[in-house]
Amino acid sequence: MFHTRKPWRHPVRIIGILLGILIIQSAASFALAGPAASDGDIDYWQALAHTRYIQEGSKGPIIYDFYDPNCPYCHEIYIWLQNPIDSRKIRVRFITVGFLTPSSAGKAAAILAAPSPLAAMKLNENKFSTQNGPEGGIKPASAALQKKMRSALDFNASLLINKEAEVLGIPGASVPFLVFRKDGKTHYVAGLPDHRQWAEIIHAQ
Repeated sequence: MFHTRKPWRHPVRIIGILLGILIIQSAASFALAGPAASDGDIDYWQALAHTRYIQEGSKGPIIYDFYDPNCPYCHEIYIWLQNPIDSRKIRVRFITVGFLTPSSAGKAAAILAAPSPLAAMKLNENKFSTQNGPEGGIKPASAALQKKMRSALDFNASLLINKEAEVLGIPGASVPFLVFRKDGKTHYVAGLPDHRQWAEIIHAQ
């Protein structure tokens, strides 16, 4: 049975509730937009340089891109990034993680352990398929090789998980996740960038 509530007769209480709603909505919008952090986040930016990243591009501002070999949105961003990389507008440092699907860890290990990780990553992306569910094109590494690469992948994942929890306020990890510097601050984009975010990425400093 539904019960009808009597109208509130306390304007102060109503105003307080409305203000609370506005604050929550503002905080949610701030998180989803990938906010710029303070200069104190330079420590995090410097820590990213110690990951097992794969760099593509030789000139321009540095963009860090956390990706999973089986992530379709990561694959989409990879395609988007090729033109500005080839135009020498940006350098992208791809940080490999492997948690999205059962074969992700094996493929991530295979990429990082390859004689040329960049060539292995390109093979994975060039043969990416969505016919039987999103799937990168590289074969998973052996169990022994996965064990060997576990510490590097765990370190990469820890930097992703901890920062997303801080920036977005959510547990767990999601990809893609991009990090770049602009106007003396560290910026974050979770998921596919919108037009404004994409312009900021291309013109990072």
